[in-house]
Amino acid sequence: MARPSRTTHLVGCLAVLAFCIGLLLVVFPALVARYVPTTVRFVGLRGEALDFFLIALVPVILWLVPPLVRGLARLTHRGHRAFLGRSGFYVRYPTPRQVRFRDTVVRALSPLAIDLLVISEIVYFFSGADQTTFGRSLFAVPLLLLAGIITSLLPGPWLVDAMDLRLVNPAKGELVREASLFEGLLGPLGALALFVSFVTTAHAVGDSYTQGLVILGLWAARMFPAVLVAVSVYRLVIEPDVLPSLEAWCAKEGIETVSSLEVVLQGLRPAPPPPPPRIPARGGADAAATRDPPV
Repeated sequence: MARPSRTTHLVGCLAVLAFCIGLLLVVFPALVARYVPTTVRFVGLRGEALDFFLIALVPVILWLVPPLVRGLARLTHRGHRAFLGRSGFYVRYPTPRQVRFRDTVVRALSPLAIDLLVISEIVYFFSGADQTTFGRSLFAVPLLLLAGIITSLLPGPWLVDAMDLRLVNPAKGELVREASLFEGLLGPLGALALFVSFVTTAHAVGDSYTQGLVILGLWAARMFPAVLVAVSVYRLVIEPDVLPSLEAWCAKEGIETVSSLEVVLQGLRPAPPPPPPRIPARGGADAAATRDPPV
């Protein structure tokens, strides 16, 4: 991977970490004291912050096992083929890509939302929304391990996108990116839906929407740096390592690599309509018989 990408990600992760620390030390103490006073003692940099490293370490440790990551990608593709690709075939259409930090930030939103959803659902529905909700039990190792294991499954859809797989469905006249199915669920809109569900869950147990937003921001500020580091490690180290072997696997599966989609689209182009029937020209006698009689 190019050195500028590594440098940009390193500087970006440090900037995000500094920004979140500033929020935790300056902004959130006043907000929490005003809107959610029962959680004021959990604002700032406490010992519990060390537990959040599990959110970053668990996925990275699992991602460092190349067969596991490749298996996630193959399983994702086979699931897509079983449900949506039975009447079509797949091709690879590689496009030039750059590993940009802003794309890494956007990609990190989905695992962050999943982590928040897992923890909030378990804590709210099994512990209750009392003053101990945001205590040490919230950051218990089993909950963090569960969140980390769930987010470690995300490279499957990510690698499907990196392989540039397209589904060609002549019966329906379609040519779609395989990753488009997962982008709606794991993209920014899916993450926004999970954030909204977090706030509505907090409201369902007695918190106002303002309190839910404050708590959401507090948890996001504490978790996002660790999640961003994990996703950066994946994009810079793990994905470039496993992608060549997955491309070779695609060739063994009969998935052709094309340099242009024009040839593929030729098979989907509708046949031109037949020309209209030609009316034969009438002879001279017929033409003379149809003339008006002279006056």
